[in-house]
Amino acid sequence: MKKIFGVLLAFAVTGMVFAGGGSEGAANYPEKPVQCIIPYAPGGGSDVLTRAIMKDIKMKQPLVAVNIEGGAGLVGANQALDAKPDGYTILAHNPLDLIGFDLGGLSDVKLWAEFETVAMVVADYDVVNTNKASGWKTIEDVVAFVKANPGQKVKWGVSGARSVNMANTQRIARDLGIFDNITFVPYDGGAGTRKALMGDEVRLETATASETKALAASGDTIPLLVMSEKRIKPLPNTPTTVEKGIKVAIAKWRGYFAPKGTPKAALEYLEKALKEVVANSEFVNTVENKLNFTANFVGGADAKAQIAKWREEIAPGFKDLK
Repeated sequence: MKKIFGVLLAFAVTGMVFAGGGSEGAANYPEKPVQCIIPYAPGGGSDVLTRAIMKDIKMKQPLVAVNIEGGAGLVGANQALDAKPDGYTILAHNPLDLIGFDLGGLSDVKLWAEFETVAMVVADYDVVNTNKASGWKTIEDVVAFVKANPGQKVKWGVSGARSVNMANTQRIARDLGIFDNITFVPYDGGAGTRKALMGDEVRLETATASETKALAASGDTIPLLVMSEKRIKPLPNTPTTVEKGIKVAIAKWRGYFAPKGTPKAALEYLEKALKEVVANSEFVNTVENKLNFTANFVGGADAKAQIAKWREEIAPGFKDLK
């Protein structure tokens, strides 16, 4: 009996060493590929970022991308949250979207708080775009058209029905004085709004700068407004919300999360690996000049604290959400 107890105690101590972030656990991890759930369709911001990271990250085992679409990012997030917390499943997501799921009543779980935050790695910015068919060149053109045609509802595509994207978009429409003459159309992600805009199903869309730059360069879309305090490198000629007197200017960060209870050693390993990627000049060149993100690493503890502050700042925008 004593021998059996001794064996069980040895297993327990080994588990405690790994969970506590000891050198033994860190030395053994990872022993198999780490799956990264991307809760959107291929081609979106989280997808292209993760695949760029996969090329440069230095790990003993590969990082494997798994696209799980649905619910504007909620389906994949829930699957990641329910995954075994062993360090072999992580989630690529936007912290603001995780905040929006509970603020918008889409989830009774505060996902942003329940997940372990591994790190935030790049900043992105939301942009209001139109298409060539509209004939609009500026946000003032939009306002003039809507006010001159009060009986004609203008369709505006947004990722998620009760998301931060929707809340911020509606705040902008209110500040512009055109809210009552806009029909807000929710889509499952950036790929959906982009397709709708290109097909003239909507005349406006809210998308990210990373998804906008290439289409803007080709002239297929016209960026009208960036949700930022200062003009951004990918779209230097596009005015910001702050320039127009609109107080919607939170950067849209992209980061990585793990199920609650993931061993500390695994979290530290992943955070270090991501930090090294963001310090890689070739990676920075790729994400800033090709993918149109702003590379900026924020470690797990600091990122978690910042996300909590963002939630307080964003919450008022959901009170009037329709």
